Amino acid sequence: MTLKPREVIPIEIRYAPKQRMPPFDIDLMLNIKDNESRQLIQVQGVSHGIEMKLMDAVVAFGSVVRNSRLTKILQLANFGDVKAQYKWDSKAYSKYFTITPEQGYVNPNSTLDLEVTFHPTVADSDIRFNQVKCEIKGGDPLNVTLMGKSVEQDPSTTQSLNFSTIVRKPTKQVVNIQNTEEREWVINPTISTASDACAGYFFGKSNLIIPAKQSGSYEINYAPKTMTKKNAQDQVETHVGSLFFPLPNGTALLYNLIGTSTEPEAEALAPETVQAKKARFITVPIRNWLKQDQRFKVSWTVEGDKDQTTFVKGANMMDV
Repeated sequence: MTLKPREVIPIEIRYAPKQRMPPFDIDLMLNIKDNESRQLIQVQGVSHGIEMKLMDAVVAFGSVVRNSRLTKILQLANFGDVKAQYKWDSKAYSKYFTITPEQGYVNPNSTLDLEVTFHPTVADSDIRFNQVKCEIKGGDPLNVTLMGKSVEQDPSTTQSLNFSTIVRKPTKQVVNIQNTEEREWVINPTISTASDACAGYFFGKSNLIIPAKQSGSYEINYAPKTMTKKNAQDQVETHVGSLFFPLPNGTALLYNLIGTSTEPEAEALAPETVQAKKARFITVPIRNWLKQDQRFKVSWTVEGDKDQTTFVKGANMMDV
């Protein structure tokens, strides 16, 4: 440009950053023809913004037993100057993975540890979700790949717990589990039965908490409501179930539950004195241990030598 003597021309300076920039100082120089350059003005500026980064592009899990789980840490860092809001696209991976917390904020110049949990429900050598998206409000989205391998429980590691009791009398056994890690374990056992006929005969608490590097004890109860009987091959048809512990380190413990239930004990001994040649009505209390009505078939026998003069009569069916 050319300036006439004593002429003043306004100069407009625009700053339109497209990304976060640290504070800066720039000297704006003026080149004068046939003369030395001079400093015209000093420009100072800074651009505050969001700069988010995932510290790992891939979260890979080794072999994890089906229906068990394993957790790893994924760090989400905010190198920016303002608080940043994020949200994961959980629909893309929730079938086999969980990221906690799924959404939230990361403060400026800080890092958030995200818990990524792999919880396969099927055996598959390659479970993978590529480029899972994490939306950043006011910034570019981030992506991570989640992958893992799911295997079946090794049959050679399965143990058996044998129970034997009389019908309707509970018994129990204790399973000890060692926590091998430096963090607390929260285990949610699964108890199942081979048939609906013995459903609820095996039971225990819904969770087990084991402190780091310590052992925990889990009580498994067997309370049969029916007796086990012999089949045509003269073999006892036991009550069968399973106890499954999905351990937080990706492994699992499996126990076969085998219960044998024998005939019940006598409820009570009620001696009665009856006058000869005179009938006597005797009331016998009957207890229903179920949460539904029951129909009992009643039978009786007279012990000792058979006496033709002694008669015992009563209803052969009873509803309680």
